[in-house]
Amino acid sequence: MNKLIVANWKLNPLTLKEAEGLAEKINQVSPHEVVLCPPIAFLPLVKYLHLGAQDVSPQVKGAYTGQISASHLSSLGVKYCIVGHSERRTMGERDELINQKLQALLHFKITPILCVGYGTAVSQDELEVTDVLGSQLTADLEDIDPKKVIVAYEPVWAIGSGRPATPEHAEQIALYITTKFGVKSVLYGGSVNSTNSESFLSQHHVGGLLVGGASLLPDDFNKIIG
Repeated sequence: MNKLIVANWKLNPLTLKEAEGLAEKINQVSPHEVVLCPPIAFLPLVKYLHLGAQDVSPQVKGAYTGQISASHLSSLGVKYCIVGHSERRTMGERDELINQKLQALLHFKITPILCVGYGTAVSQDELEVTDVLGSQLTADLEDIDPKKVIVAYEPVWAIGSGRPATPEHAEQIALYITTKFGVKSVLYGGSVNSTNSESFLSQHHVGGLLVGGASLLPDDFNKIIG
């Protein structure tokens, strides 16, 4: 089954040459749709079939120094954009701003990948987790057509910890989000690697993966994307 696998390179690598070299080592052919999200400075120069951005401004133009608008991304041929990642939320990004970013992206026909899971804890049961996610999604998706949005469930405790959620937990959360909010698809992210990726991709309601550290290791990432 064709799924969506998104590589979030974050603030890596250090140089354009390294970024170009990394993209060249990632297989262009996969049974899944694969999206690379390099740092914004490298986005116009990295060559790959599907490219995404890691963030966007809620503003289209004007006196907003250092911001990147959805119009800019659209002109670069960007198809996807990550919004609301836990690292952004940690820096103080609120649901109201995330909602504005979603609206800006959809106006320019860019598919948002909305990250939720910030504020969850490994000790919480499923009901407590869905309470946190429900609050985030209700605010983030206000006045938004959910069928145009992809959600990435990233339990914050799993990101970069080497302790992913179980595939069964990811499946139940994906089922909850798609059923209650009607979004296009739900990805799983959080310590995904070539050893555990297939167990997540085999879940019926998990629509794909958001991959961080493993996406910087071409051999590992090529195993993930098949």
